Amino acid sequence: LRNRTLEKNGQRIKLTPMEYSIVKLFMSNPGKSISREEILTAVWGKDYLGELKIVDVNIRRLRIKIEDDPQNPTYITTVWG
Repeated sequence: LRNRTLEKNGQRIKLTPMEYSIVKLFMSNPGKSISREEILTAVWGKDYLGELKIVDVNIRRLRIKIEDDPQNPTYITTVWG
C-alpha cells in the first residue's frame, strides 16, 4: 500500500487510480463481501451521480489484469445476493 503498486508473480501490474482504489479497499477488508454501493461510495464518493455499473466495469478490468482466468476468478469473486 505504501508504494501504491500491485505485483503478481514478481510482475508489476499497471492500474488506473480507480482500479488501485478498489484493490486497496479489498485489501483493507480481507474476506469481507463489499456491495457495489459500498465500493461506489468508498471509491467515487457519496456524491457520485453516475451509473452504478461503473463498479462492474472496473471490477471486470481488474479481473482481466490480475486473474489467471478472468472467467473463473480466484482473487476477486462475486457473492450473489
